Amino acid sequence: MLEDQMEAEALDLLDPMRAPQLRSLLMENLSDRFMRQIAFALFQRMRHSVQLLSCINNVISHEAAMSSLPEVMLAGISELAPLRGRMLLAIDGDLIGAVVDALCGATTAQPFERYELSMLETRIGKQMIDLSLSTIAETLNPLAQLDLTPIAYENATGMLAIADGQDWMIAVTGIFETALGSGTIKLIAPYAGFEPLEAKVASQSGLLGGRGEDTGWITAIESLAETTQVDLRFEVARAVVPLAVFEGVTTGSILPLSLWPEAVAVSGEVDLFWADYGQDSGHVCCRVKAMDEEGDASMSEQKTRIGVADRLAEPERIELERIQGQPRGVPVLTARNVLDKVQVALSVELGRTQIAVKDLRALRHGQILALDQAVGDPLTIFANGQKMAYGEVVAVANDRYGVRVTALVEDAEQESGGAA
Repeated sequence: MLEDQMEAEALDLLDPMRAPQLRSLLMENLSDRFMRQIAFALFQRMRHSVQLLSCINNVISHEAAMSSLPEVMLAGISELAPLRGRMLLAIDGDLIGAVVDALCGATTAQPFERYELSMLETRIGKQMIDLSLSTIAETLNPLAQLDLTPIAYENATGMLAIADGQDWMIAVTGIFETALGSGTIKLIAPYAGFEPLEAKVASQSGLLGGRGEDTGWITAIESLAETTQVDLRFEVARAVVPLAVFEGVTTGSILPLSLWPEAVAVSGEVDLFWADYGQDSGHVCCRVKAMDEEGDASMSEQKTRIGVADRLAEPERIELERIQGQPRGVPVLTARNVLDKVQVALSVELGRTQIAVKDLRALRHGQILALDQAVGDPLTIFANGQKMAYGEVVAVANDRYGVRVTALVEDAEQESGGAA
């Protein structure tokens, strides 16, 4: 059971002690996307199949990142402005060679030990680097507008230092395959360099303790509020009667209840607000009434709802007692006694309507809602939530109004079926 009062403390789910920081998650989500975009861009430019087999993300030291580069490769270095630091993108010599072979018309792979890149491979490799960095910039553009134009090309790992040896780096490795061979494209960027981007995303989404609004979530909620419809029904009377009384209800009977001077709007099994009822332009209408601080209490006084126990007893194993015969002199149990104890909930419905969540939220005192009931149509009578009969308003004693049954649902359906 939930306690009535509980002390709650805000929990930062992205605390470094509990989960990776946002920039790691951000790069993990983006890296697969821009690696696939790189494969597609290479296919468009080279007109040869380039497929991404897998994408691997790591946060490692700069020293480990440099030692993981292939021996034969070509790398491009670019500034991360307006972020901090530099980014390195290295393409495996085997992948460059496979692309060059395909461009030269080769149809089968010729595996051999590669020690360096030829001038043609270097030129094509630079084009591949430019294309890859441009694709990454386009992918990151919604978050930060980066100019990733290479400031240098290098093929010696000793010339590729972009940070201190023990600085943490984000390393993304894409494994690509072509018709003539496979290879890798490795992206290395300083972990600290993406801190401004992390702060920007956090402030917009409210993550990492930020208090900014999540605009995407708000937009989605507003869209749902405009399109989601809430069914409202307006009830004007309720009563709980014994089953024996209910069984005696026939056409012409006056139900043992009185009409309320106001209707209650109900959604599902929840009473929402009171409303005056009348007619306008040939339809039954309801005018919303403002709820005061004691509105809920007064509503509870005029209606009956089935409650649930506050607590459930602990289960206890019990055994059935041996049943004894009926002793002499005990009153005989009659059907009437049983039926008097069975209760039936009656309700009288004025009409129904649908309203968008957005409009329901904006309801004001005095606003008029048109129902699906035309003036002169009978009221609908429900028993335990099931449509039972139709009725009309009649005057009873002491300036009160009641409901007289005009037709049972089954009879009305038979008459409408016969007329058709």
